[in-house]
Amino acid sequence: MLSTRLFSTIRSVKVMELKEVVKKLNQFAPTSLAEKWDNVGLLVEPSSPLQIKKIMLTNDLTPPVMDEAVAMGTNLIISYHPPIFTGMKCVTQKTWKERIVTTCLENRIGVFSPHTSYDCVQDGVNDWLIKAFDIVDVRPIQHAMELHSNMSNSISCCVPRNQCDQLQEELSGIPHVKLHTLSADTDDQMITVGCSQNNVSKVVTVMNKYTAQFIEVKQMSKVPKAGYGMGRIGKLKNKLTVDEAIQKVKSHLQLGSIRIAKSPDANSLETVAVCAGSGGSLLKDVRASLYLTGEMSHHDVLHAVYSGTNVILCDHSNTERGFLKHLKMRLEPQLPGVDIFVSAVDKDPLEIV
Repeated sequence: MLSTRLFSTIRSVKVMELKEVVKKLNQFAPTSLAEKWDNVGLLVEPSSPLQIKKIMLTNDLTPPVMDEAVAMGTNLIISYHPPIFTGMKCVTQKTWKERIVTTCLENRIGVFSPHTSYDCVQDGVNDWLIKAFDIVDVRPIQHAMELHSNMSNSISCCVPRNQCDQLQEELSGIPHVKLHTLSADTDDQMITVGCSQNNVSKVVTVMNKYTAQFIEVKQMSKVPKAGYGMGRIGKLKNKLTVDEAIQKVKSHLQLGSIRIAKSPDANSLETVAVCAGSGGSLLKDVRASLYLTGEMSHHDVLHAVYSGTNVILCDHSNTERGFLKHLKMRLEPQLPGVDIFVSAVDKDPLEIV
């Protein structure tokens, strides 16, 4: 009976391949949400097949974290910050980042980095950060923009009626092309199609075979994606003093100390704006009683304080790391049978002494 139960338990554990796990991760936060300058997604991919049984979550993939991952038998590391950001011309043992890549490949460990896609997504890092307070009317500071479909361009041309069917048939053979409108005008017909950016030149080439008249290419407008975007701003349910806000931040981030710059003009807080990590450029000139972020430049802090905004700084990764426990709970139902744990040695490199 025992062996039967054991066999049943083994069969019930779902083994997930790396590509399947990455697909699930992208369903939570598509990498298309990331900032253009960022480097997100699957950064290290050992040869297939790679079965994912254990995932480590970390804010930074440092040498101590790498050693922990190997010791724990990790198959995939989700590193919030990308360990590979700029291009590598070689992968040797010369620098610590190169050694991390070689260690991952030698031990068949994949590396996935979400970074700003997790900042932008609903229920992501910034939504977690602003939960230090009892907030209403929460919204992104900078909204994410999206197309209604993958058709990024609209292309129109006027063709003779007797060639219309032939043109449509040839256009239908191009991927990601959709007939948008078809209107009659005397002996000619106007054809408009939607297509992806990659296929604009193919569509124009085909249309040129059927018309000597104009071909108009328009780029589709993006619209705000509700609830998605960088940073968060909201109204406090109940007004707070600066000292009360400090205690709430310490408790939420589990920090013994933080830095505060108090404005002489605003001790009673009504609104809060947050940005995980480095918030100087995003928060600048945002109207709020309090800024909460990891780091800002000296001059940005001065500008905020003497413009009526208090500033709480917690150091860069301290405003992000606590999200990993929340992420673990979010991912476990999506990745059944996979052991997910948060690094025990990941920490901010700066200490107050």
